[in-house]
Amino acid sequence: MSISRVVNNISAINANRNLDKTGRSLQKSIERLSSGLRINRAGDDAAGLSVANRLRTQVQGLNQAITNASDGISLINVAEGALEETTTRLNRIRVLSVQAANTAVNDVKARSAIQDEVFQSIDEITRIANTTQFGSNFLLNGDFSIQTSTIAGQEYIGMNIDASPVASTLASGKSYLNIIKVKDSTSQIIAGDPVGGTQTLNTGITNQTDIAVSLARFSKTSLTGGRMGDSDALAGVAGNRNFFNGVSIQNGDVFVFSGVLSDGVTTYNGTLSLSSTTSFTQLQQAVQTSIDSTEKALFGVTTTASVPTAFRTTVTIAGTAANSGRLTFSSSGNYINQSDFNISLIRAGNVVTQSNGVTRSGTIGIDSALSGAGQIGNSITAITGSTFGAGEFVIEVYNVQSAQQKKSESTITFRDQNGAVLSRTATLTGTGTKSIVLNGTFVSGIYTGGTTLTNGDTITLTGVNADGTTFEGVFTYDKVPASPTTEDTTLNDFRFNSMSGLIQELNYRTRDYAAAVTGANDGTQTRFEDALFTYTSNGVLQLVDDIGRSDSKMSFTLTFDGVKTAGGNFTFQDDAALVQEGFEEQATFRVNGGSEVRASAGDVVTLFGAKSTIEGVPQPQMTFRVGTDFTAGIDKLKTTPNEYTGSLNGGAAVTFANGDQDVVFVDGNSGGNRGVARFVTIDFDNIVDVTSRTDGLPDAGRTVVISTVNRSLNFHVGAYAEQAFRAAIGNLTSEGLGFGKGRSVSNIDVTSIEGANEAMRIIDEALNQVNKTRSILGAATNRLESTISNLSVSAENLTASESRIRDTDLATESTQFTKNQVLLQAGTSVLAQSNFLSQSFLSLLG
Repeated sequence: MSISRVVNNISAINANRNLDKTGRSLQKSIERLSSGLRINRAGDDAAGLSVANRLRTQVQGLNQAITNASDGISLINVAEGALEETTTRLNRIRVLSVQAANTAVNDVKARSAIQDEVFQSIDEITRIANTTQFGSNFLLNGDFSIQTSTIAGQEYIGMNIDASPVASTLASGKSYLNIIKVKDSTSQIIAGDPVGGTQTLNTGITNQTDIAVSLARFSKTSLTGGRMGDSDALAGVAGNRNFFNGVSIQNGDVFVFSGVLSDGVTTYNGTLSLSSTTSFTQLQQAVQTSIDSTEKALFGVTTTASVPTAFRTTVTIAGTAANSGRLTFSSSGNYINQSDFNISLIRAGNVVTQSNGVTRSGTIGIDSALSGAGQIGNSITAITGSTFGAGEFVIEVYNVQSAQQKKSESTITFRDQNGAVLSRTATLTGTGTKSIVLNGTFVSGIYTGGTTLTNGDTITLTGVNADGTTFEGVFTYDKVPASPTTEDTTLNDFRFNSMSGLIQELNYRTRDYAAAVTGANDGTQTRFEDALFTYTSNGVLQLVDDIGRSDSKMSFTLTFDGVKTAGGNFTFQDDAALVQEGFEEQATFRVNGGSEVRASAGDVVTLFGAKSTIEGVPQPQMTFRVGTDFTAGIDKLKTTPNEYTGSLNGGAAVTFANGDQDVVFVDGNSGGNRGVARFVTIDFDNIVDVTSRTDGLPDAGRTVVISTVNRSLNFHVGAYAEQAFRAAIGNLTSEGLGFGKGRSVSNIDVTSIEGANEAMRIIDEALNQVNKTRSILGAATNRLESTISNLSVSAENLTASESRIRDTDLATESTQFTKNQVLLQAGTSVLAQSNFLSQSFLSLLG
C-alpha cells in the first residue's frame, strides 16, 4: 500500500474498520459476560434461539406435568382412602350375612336385628360414595365413570355389556364389534340308566328335530280313515271324494292358508285353487313355496340355502300311521321350531271349514271316522341352547303324572220299560226292553212313570268345544221299520234306532252332509271333533276329551223333545256333569343338581344347573322341548358349545363360546402414543344369534355398534397435547355395586336363608369390583410416580440441552474478551499512527 497519497488515507480507513470490528466483538463479549447468555437476541443465533425456545417451552410443560402428576396422586389417595372404608363396610355386611345364614341359631327377630345393621352399612357405603370429593369433584358417585352400551334399534343377538363399574375403558364415540361363528355346537340328550333292562329316554324324546303337526287332516272317504296318497287329487271324483276335516273337497274349491315361521313371529300366507287334478303334493309344495319366499325376504337373500340354518322350515306330508294325512313342519338341525299353520276351505266365497294351529304333544291318530282321533301331538324335541361346557350332565325325570282326559256324563240314565239299563246293541221298537225310558220310575221292576221316546222324537246335542266355542246338532229317533232286526247302520243321516246307532251318529266326525239332511249345511259343526262319546255300562252317555289338557272347556247338554204317549208335548234338558278333570302329561325335570322345573308334554323348558361356587361364573342352563310318554329315570345331556371369534374396531380376535361371561375385547384403535389399552367386557347369553354361512362364501358375521360416553379422570402428564392417560372410577354407591339392577348391595336382605346366601354372592362381587377399582387406582398411582420420575429426568436433560444452546461459555467468552481488549488498544494506536503519517507530508510544504 502506498503511503504517498494524501487524498484517501487508506491505512487509516483500514485501521478504523478493524477497530470498529473489534469494538463490536468486544461489545458482544461484554453483553454475554454480563448476561451469562450466549443468545441475547435472535441475531445472535436465529436457529439456536428457535430450538432453545422450544426446549424452554417443553421444560415448562414438563414441570407443570410433574405438578399435575403430583396432584393426581393426591386425588387418587383421597379416593383410595375412602374405598378402604367401603371395603371395611362390605366385609362387615358379609360377616353379618354369614351370621344371618345360621338360621339354626338366629330366629326371625335376630335376623331382623342383623338386617338393621346391614342397612346402616349400606347407607354408609352410599354416603362415602356421595361425599368423597377432591375440590369440587365427587370421585365415587359415578361422575367419572365410563358408560358403554349397545346403540338402540339394533336386533338383540344375545350379548350384554358387563354391568361392572370397571367393565369398559373405551373412548367416547362409536365402536364396532364384529362377531363370526366359527364352530357349531352339539347338544344331544341321550338315554341314561336303563329302566327295566331297556335303554329309555325318560324325557320322552325320540329324536333331535323339532316337528309341528297340523291339526288339519286330509283323508279318504272310507270309514276306517285311510291316508290320502301324496299324488291323489284332492277333489277326488264323484262318489269317491277326499275329505278335509270331514268335509268333502270339490273341484273349484280354494285352500287359503297362513302361518308363522320358525321364529314364532314372522307370518306367511298363500292360496291354492283346486282343479280336478290338483294333488295333495301340490298343496304341500304351495305351503313350502310360501314359507321359502317369506324366509328369503326376511333375511334379504335370494336362495333358500342362504337362509340361516336355524330358521329353515321343511314342510312334508306325514307318511306314518300316527300322523298320516297331516302336514308336518320340521326344523333344520337341532333348533326349536315355533311354526304355526292355519288353513281354510273356501267354496263359492264362503268358508266351508277351517283348522287352526299345530300340535307337538302326544300322537295324532286318524282312526275311524266313527271313533275319532287319538292323542294329538308328536313325540319330538329340539335343544335350542346350552351353556354347559363340553361333557355329559345328568337330567333327572321324576314325579311323572300321566295325561288324564276330561270326562263328562249325562245325568239321565237310559233304561227300558223294565227298569234295566238299555242295551247298547238292541234295536229300539218302542216297547218293552226295546224302548227308551227317560227319568223313569219303577216299582219292583214294573214301569210306573217317566217319559218314553217315540218315533220322531229328537235329541238335541248342544256342545261346548275344548276352546269354548259351541255348536248344535239334532238327532231323530226313527224306529222304522216297525220290527227292525239289525241295528242302525245308515250313518250321517242324524237318525238312529239303537243306542249304538246314536253313539255312531254323535261321533261321526264330518261337516259334509247328505242332501236329504235338513238344517245342516256343509261346513257347519254338528258333533264334537276333539272329544268322543261312549255309552257306559251304567246307561249314561260319557264324553271324553281326545287329549289330556287342563284348559279344556268341553261339556255338553242334551235336550229331549217329543210327544207324550198320553198326549201333549214334552221338553226337558240334561246338563252333563263333570266326572273327571283333565290335565296334561307332566313331570319334574332337573339338570346337574339345579332347580326343579315342572313341565307338560311338548313344553319348551329352560333348566338351570347348580350355582357355581366361584363368584362371577353364571349358572349353566339348557333350553329344549320335552317329549311325551315320560318315565322316571335319568337321561344325559351331551354337549359342546358354539364357538365364535370377535374383534373390536379391527383389534385382536378373541375366541369365546355361547354363555361365556366377562369376555374382554381390546380396541384396535387404542393408539399406542396415548399409552392406553382400551377394552370392553361383554357377557354372552346361552343363545348367541349369529349364524355361519353355508354357501362357502366369506363370512362377514354380525356387527354390533357400541356407544361410549367416557367421563373418566384425565391425567395430563406431558408437555404436549394428548400426552395423558385416563382412569375411570365407576358408581361405587350401594346401588352401583353388585350384579346390577335388582341384585346390588342396596337390595341385600338377610332375613331369610335365601337372602343371606344371595347377599354373600352380591358382596363377593362388590368386593371384587371395589378391589379392581383400587387396583386400577393403585396402578395409576404407581404410574404417576414413575411419570414424575421420568418427567423430572426429561426436564433436567432438556434444561441442560437448552443451556448448552443459550448460555455463555465463560471461559471461551473471557478469552475472546481479553483478545478483543488487546485488539482494541492496538487498533487505537495503529489508527493514530496512520493519521500521523499523512500529517508528516506537511513539513515538505513548510
